[in-house]
Amino acid sequence: ASLRARMHALDAALSKLELSKLFHAPWAHFTAGLQHCFDDEELSIFPALLALSVGEDPDDEGFAAHIQGLQGELDTLRTISDALRVAAVEATDLERPVLELLDDLDAHVEWEEENILPLVMAQLNMYEAHTNENEPVDENNRVIRHTRGICHTCLKEVPAEVTRRDDIVHLDKYCSEHGTTSQVLSYSPDYWEELDRYYFKVNQESWPQRDYIVRMTERCNLDCPICLAKANTEETPDLDLSGLEDLLSTRRGIKIDLMAAEPTLREDLEDWIRKVKATGNIAALHTNGLKLANRSYAQKLKDAGVDEVFLQFDGFDENAHKVLRGRPLLKARMATIKNMRELGIATSLIVVIAKGLNEAEVAKTYQFALRPENSHIREVFFLGLRVLGSARDAMKEQGSDLGEMTLMPDQLIEMLCSGDESIQREDIRRFNKLYFALLSAFKVKKCLYVQHYLMVRNEDGSATPISKLLNLPALDAAAEQFGVTRVAHPLRAKTLLLAALARHGVSRETAKMLIDLVRLQMLFKSGMNLKEVPNRFLLLGFITACDPHNFDAQVAINCGKGELSVDGGYIESGAVANVNREVRFDSTDRRPGELKR
Repeated sequence: ASLRARMHALDAALSKLELSKLFHAPWAHFTAGLQHCFDDEELSIFPALLALSVGEDPDDEGFAAHIQGLQGELDTLRTISDALRVAAVEATDLERPVLELLDDLDAHVEWEEENILPLVMAQLNMYEAHTNENEPVDENNRVIRHTRGICHTCLKEVPAEVTRRDDIVHLDKYCSEHGTTSQVLSYSPDYWEELDRYYFKVNQESWPQRDYIVRMTERCNLDCPICLAKANTEETPDLDLSGLEDLLSTRRGIKIDLMAAEPTLREDLEDWIRKVKATGNIAALHTNGLKLANRSYAQKLKDAGVDEVFLQFDGFDENAHKVLRGRPLLKARMATIKNMRELGIATSLIVVIAKGLNEAEVAKTYQFALRPENSHIREVFFLGLRVLGSARDAMKEQGSDLGEMTLMPDQLIEMLCSGDESIQREDIRRFNKLYFALLSAFKVKKCLYVQHYLMVRNEDGSATPISKLLNLPALDAAAEQFGVTRVAHPLRAKTLLLAALARHGVSRETAKMLIDLVRLQMLFKSGMNLKEVPNRFLLLGFITACDPHNFDAQVAINCGKGELSVDGGYIESGAVANVNREVRFDSTDRRPGELKR
C-alpha cells in the first residue's frame, strides 16, 4: 500500500515536469506494469491463497495461472527497474525520490521471493496434487520459464509460461476471460531450451537502446495483405522528425531505421539521411524497393549517404508475391538489386516465409545471395510470417487462413538445414551462444527471436559454414564461462571471451581472413553497419516479429529496436510497440487500404 501511494504521488509530480522521452517512456511502462502487478496480487492471488489456507477452493478459476506467472512478474519488474535507474538522471530534482522508490521496490521484490513465493509454490503443489493425484508424472513435460504474454483475443497482458511438452516447446498463456492458448516456439526442444537458458543468463541487465525504428509515414505505394503497419488505413500525418533531433545530437554509432509503411514516399527522405549521417549515426533504409528500381532515384539516396538498404524480397515465386504483397513484384525487385549492386550499396534481403506457400524460397534466395556478383548482399533475413496489422485484420474480419501460415525462427532454421547438409543445427546453437555472449560483452540489446549464422563466400558461388573455420565447441565452453563470470567480474569475463575468440579463431584456414574477422567482431561495439561488413561474409538471420501470439514480456524488454511514431510516440521496445499498435487497430473499424479506395 505504501509503494502504491508513493508511486502515484511521484507520478503526479513527474507529470508536471517537461521530461525527455528517454525517461518518460520507461517510466510509463514501469508504472503500468507495477500497477498491474499490484492489482493481480491484491485481486486474485491473495484472496485465493487465503481461501486455500482455510481449506476452501479458490473462487478464482485462473488461480494456478496467476501463481505460475508471479515469478515472471517479479523478474520483469526487476528488469524495468534496472532500465529506469539508467534513465533517472532525466528526472532532474526528482531523481533521488525515483531512485529511493526503486530501492524500496527491489527490497519488496526480494522479500516476496524469500517469504511469499515459497508459500505460494507450496500451495500450488498442494493444489495440483489434489486435482491431479491420479495423473502419472511425465519428466519431459515441465515449465522452462514463467513470464507474461498477451491474450491474442482481448490483447490484455496475462500470465504465461514457456513449457516443454511432448517434445515441443510452447508459450502457454492464461486469460481468465478467453482461456488457455498456446504458441509453438520450437520442435527442437533441446536446442531451444539451451538457448533460452543461456540468453537470460547473459541478459540480466537493461542496456541503452542502440537501434531505433523511425516510422516516417503510414502511407504506402502497395497494399500488402500482410502489412504489419496496416498501411493506407487511417489519416495519420507524416512524422515530424524534430522529435528525433535530441537523440541524434547526443548519441553516436546508433542505427536509425528509416521505415514504416514506405519511407521513399517522403519527399524529404534524402535530407534526413544526411542529418542522420551528419550526427555520426548509421542510416538504414527499409523499403519495398519499388522506387529504388529507378536508377536516378537510387543514386540520390546513395549520394545522400545511405549506409544500408533492407529490401523486402520474398523469393522468386510471383504467386507468393500476390498472396503476400497483392501483386507481382519480381521484375521491380530484381531491378532494385541490380541498382544496389552497381551503386555498391550494402543490402539485406528480408524474405517473408509463409507455411505452405513459399518455403522453397529459403534455399533459392540463399543460393541467389551467394552468387559472386551479389557480394553487395551482406545479409539475408528469413522472416517468419506473423499475425499483425492487415494479416490480423483479415483473420478477424474475413476468416483468412493466414494464421495457419505463421512460422517461428526455429522452423526457418530447419528449412535451411534440410536444404544444405553442411549447415548443422548444433553448430547454429553454438554460434548463437557465442553471438549472445558478444552482444552481452558489448552491452547490446537483442531479441531471443533473432538468431544468426555466418557463412564465408567461396569464389565459385558456394559457401563454407563458420563451423569449419572456428572451433565452435571450444567457443561454446568459453561462452559458458563468460556467463558464469560476467556478473561478478564483467571486465575479466569480456577479456577472457575475446581472448578465447582469438585463440580458437586463428588457424591456417582463417589466417587469410583474420583482419576481416577482427573487423566483424568490432562491429558489435561500433554498431552493426552492413556497409562495414567484409563482403567475404554472408550473415544469415532467422527472425520473427512479435505479435500477440508469441509476445513474451521477458524477451520484449530486451528488444533490439526502439520505435518513434506519430500514433505511438517513443517506445523503448519495438515488440511492445507492435502490440500497442494492434490495440489501436482494434479500436477502429477501418479496413486496410481504405484511404486509397
